[in-house]
Amino acid sequence: MELFYSRLWQKMALFGDSLLLDAIVIVSGLLLLAHLYFRHKFSYWEKRGVPFARPTTLFGNFKECFLQRESVGQFMQRMYNEGAGKRFFGIYVFGRPAIVLRDPELIKIILVKDFNIFYDRLVHSNTKTDPLSNNLFLLKGPAWKYLRFKMTPLFTPFRVKQMSPLIFTCAEQLREYLENNDKTKKIIEAKEVCGKFATDVITSCAFGIGSNCLLDPNAEFREFGRKIFDFSVYRSFEFMSTFMLPLVVKVMNVKFFSDETTKFLRKAFWDTIKEREEKNIERADFLQMLIQLKNNEKNEAKSKADKNGTRNDIADEMDAAIDFKGDILVAQAAIFFTAGFEANAAVIAFILYELAMQPHLQTRLREEILDAMDKNEGTLTYEAVRDMEYLHMVVSEVLRKYPPMPILDRVPNRDYVIPGTNITIEKGTAVYVPLLGLHMDPDVYPDPEHFDPERFSETNRTTRHPFMYLPFGEGPKNCIGRLFGLIAVKLGIASVIGKFEVSPCAETPRSMHLNPKAMVLAAKGGIPLKCTRLSD
Repeated sequence: MELFYSRLWQKMALFGDSLLLDAIVIVSGLLLLAHLYFRHKFSYWEKRGVPFARPTTLFGNFKECFLQRESVGQFMQRMYNEGAGKRFFGIYVFGRPAIVLRDPELIKIILVKDFNIFYDRLVHSNTKTDPLSNNLFLLKGPAWKYLRFKMTPLFTPFRVKQMSPLIFTCAEQLREYLENNDKTKKIIEAKEVCGKFATDVITSCAFGIGSNCLLDPNAEFREFGRKIFDFSVYRSFEFMSTFMLPLVVKVMNVKFFSDETTKFLRKAFWDTIKEREEKNIERADFLQMLIQLKNNEKNEAKSKADKNGTRNDIADEMDAAIDFKGDILVAQAAIFFTAGFEANAAVIAFILYELAMQPHLQTRLREEILDAMDKNEGTLTYEAVRDMEYLHMVVSEVLRKYPPMPILDRVPNRDYVIPGTNITIEKGTAVYVPLLGLHMDPDVYPDPEHFDPERFSETNRTTRHPFMYLPFGEGPKNCIGRLFGLIAVKLGIASVIGKFEVSPCAETPRSMHLNPKAMVLAAKGGIPLKCTRLSD
């Protein structure tokens, strides 16, 4: 038997006297092939004369981000800093070349002037298995263009003002919540409290539902909101892949909305629509505007078909927009809910933190709020909140220091020669605008870690290139919900600061550390604060 195994061992040894030697030869060969492969891949920018960050084998420049030691925003900020003095800078996400823009004038050209070439994002989703990804943020090409055209009228200043009473109601509930909390003298977790307020605002405006998150700690919408932005290792990997690794999304069938979340949001949406149509209920909210859009699309498509006697391309296009058994409508409410509550909650929480750390800024803001209330018989109005100058400066400074979505991404639909150079960005190459890098550039914003609303005084704003501050993006693909988000944040802050003093507690971090797993900028470990009711 020993002789049998000895001969078998010899036959299995392909290149030497032992399997160990064979394994060493095979592994060495594979490592050599991998080295040659990545050496070829990582020569892309050098061959084209583009300055670039030195990559490491396999990961490129993406190692720290992939291992979740830094967020995508922090990764892009680091790449921005490495490219100091350059208009643009080459990087590698694993073996895929990408380019980071630093020059605000070049950013302006790509986001605005040459938008017809750069109108798609790299961000990827599977609309067949993830139907709610048929939304304005994730769609590409003509489908995005068509939907943006139809959705834009839903976010005009007039429409936002129509929805403002719903936000005021939620703000009153926030004040009541904080008053009750003040009686117990409990420390508040600012991100959680702001998340409840923001969820109430979005569900009221997007789904026509009172989610009562501030009153009910187990409210369903808040629970599903937490699940969507659960920054576990795997969920963070899914978000990172959606924005940075499109091939992974395809291969692993990564979903922006889980099946459970899709089922919940779909039911909430259609149950409310059914009730409104059966009872002929109308309400000044986003859901009502979607109902009108749905009905107008059907009528317009039918009238065009009747007029021509046959189906035409325009009618077919309109029908396509309301296919998927209505999921395309649910998808718009879903992304409004998802993007709205998380971004607004984060911004409000960061504002409360910065005001707690600098009480003199809080005092100045409170004086402006109380002055506005005195002029309106002790209440806040839409116009008063909108027009508060210092409040706008405070919000603007927080959006500089903590832009919720810290990167912009674009992909050219054809080869593109960078103006003023002979360098070509090939079709399909990811182009990134690192907002966190721009906003924290010490040459533009001295002592960038210091929170200073005076950076956004009327005088100081004019001293900077406008494309060094892009919290909502810019160009035709800017944030469609900008006005709504601003008024929701401002009203939330005015409601708190006008009645309460926020201050640090023993658990409050003295310097802010960002969660390396979060796609939307978030504090690591939360933001505990004291919130004390002011005397009348």
